[in-house]
Amino acid sequence: MTTSDSRKHFPAPNALEHPELVAYRAEFPILQRKTYLNSCSLGALSTRSMQGIATFMEMWNDWGAHAWYEIWLGEIAKTREKFASLIGAQLHEVAIAPNVSTALTSIATALDYSKRNKVIMADMDFPTLAYQWLVKERLGIESQFVSSPDRIHTPPELFEDVVDDRTALVATSRVFYTSGYIQDVRAVADIAHKHGAYILIDDYQGTGQIPMDVVGMDIDFLVTGTLKWLMGGPGLALVYIREGLIPHLLPTTSGWFGHREQFQFKTREFEFRDDAARIEMGTPSIPSIYAANGGLDIIKEISVESICERTRYLTNDLIARARENGWPVHAPQEPERRSSIVMLGLERPDEIVKGLVARNIITDYRPGLLRVSPYFYNTIEENAIVIDAISEILASRK
Repeated sequence: MTTSDSRKHFPAPNALEHPELVAYRAEFPILQRKTYLNSCSLGALSTRSMQGIATFMEMWNDWGAHAWYEIWLGEIAKTREKFASLIGAQLHEVAIAPNVSTALTSIATALDYSKRNKVIMADMDFPTLAYQWLVKERLGIESQFVSSPDRIHTPPELFEDVVDDRTALVATSRVFYTSGYIQDVRAVADIAHKHGAYILIDDYQGTGQIPMDVVGMDIDFLVTGTLKWLMGGPGLALVYIREGLIPHLLPTTSGWFGHREQFQFKTREFEFRDDAARIEMGTPSIPSIYAANGGLDIIKEISVESICERTRYLTNDLIARARENGWPVHAPQEPERRSSIVMLGLERPDEIVKGLVARNIITDYRPGLLRVSPYFYNTIEENAIVIDAISEILASRK
């Protein structure tokens, strides 16, 4: 029995087909030309984001530098507002940065390690987190890692074993990029706070596809970006800092966007802003702001809750099809812990990715794993297309 003939094994068409979400496919030109299943690496480009960048170019051409005061600063404010509403934060708790590494640098230099010099992370986190604190070991900061028992998940109780009164920060991901597992962030936050430590969440793989409530999850710091599920492209990171922590953060890296009186151009003195934007540095990328606002508008129109329901439906279907073919699936057993990242344990995944590209199918890989990441604009039919194509490629190896 071929995959395409075995539809009875998979979810039947129902309300989860979400025709109103499938209609958004018309806003993404790449979907008209390719089977795009790699939003985990880069969200598809929408016509809104393209129009936003075109508007930026027009403003630059028509207004020149005056666009800063009349238009562009207002566009930056819109980005902050949209992000704040998306994660349940207050506007003054939100900042922007050019990338997550820069945001982490500002936060890391603002923490006091004199009595608490340990930072706890998971060995499944994206390396950006680890690199930030590993390079500070010569300053006396100790990095300690919680090891995953199966390379799929990290039980919260493993953090309990290593977090202690010397821990300054627990920094970890909400969604693991090599398994799609959604961590119980609130449980980890409770462990950190019980020992007087802060918690920082890298939500690059979660924001946009999985609902977020920074207050309900008791998060101190959150960093994310527009590259993936927010469909805003590269060049912009988004930051949340809990209100009560802001006055105490005094980073040793700064720039003129972090100054309380930015446009007074004071040279001999520096005063931090009163809000989370005190961690901001230099001039942001305005084209990235315009692109991001296009993606954020779509997310807000649809709602993250609807996106999550749709993508989980697609993910479960994709996993069922892969298992029907007998392929190892590197994913959580519990559907409620699955994000829209499906990892298949297939040999030489880089070759499979190249073979799929030749068939106009875009996926990705990580060491030893083929990664397929459907999003709300994908379809069940595209799941069948990629599974059939992988089968063909594997058969050609025999």
